[in-house]
Amino acid sequence: MTSPAARAARAGRAAALLAAAGLLCGGCSLLLPSTAASPASPASPAARPTVTTAGPQPTTAAAAVPLASLLPFPPARLQAAASLAGQFTAAWDSWSWQQAPAAWLAALQPMAAASLEPALAQAAGDRGVLAQRTAARQVAVATVTGPAITGLTPGSVTVTVTAAQVVTGSGGTSRSSAGWAVTLTPAGSGWVVWDIEPAGAGNS
Repeated sequence: MTSPAARAARAGRAAALLAAAGLLCGGCSLLLPSTAASPASPASPAARPTVTTAGPQPTTAAAAVPLASLLPFPPARLQAAASLAGQFTAAWDSWSWQQAPAAWLAALQPMAAASLEPALAQAAGDRGVLAQRTAARQVAVATVTGPAITGLTPGSVTVTVTAAQVVTGSGGTSRSSAGWAVTLTPAGSGWVVWDIEPAGAGNS
């Protein structure tokens, strides 16, 4: 059985990794989870602990080398993951009643892992959804903000983004906002999207 001390040590290491990622990944914010995330078991966001220090804090530049050494991926690669998560989510949440399902799917496939493609194909061909959009002549455009690293392991990174969607159609215009958790896995020198879920749902 794992002792409480060992569990606390693992949680501390996970928090240190995410803290380093948050400092070094320019443009990415940070949510500290209770445990590190993986494709099979993503982390749940938790509040950032309060840290009190007696002396002056080191500058980011001075701390960059030791912090970077803690990360399983270079900071520039984490920035690329956050960027891809945003691009994928914007494409996922944007569509038109005049757009062929194959065209929507084609925009996502280059960014997606092969294992995700069956789910994407199913979503693209949902006849009930397509009929509803066509009947209302709906067009949706999504913009993405606020990438936050919420999970980081040697095999994956989970980025939470907020998508603001504007839907226009014969019935008028509506606006909504939703959080999405995008888990990415390494592919060569880049990334592919392994999963996308509502931010509160976790990975399936």
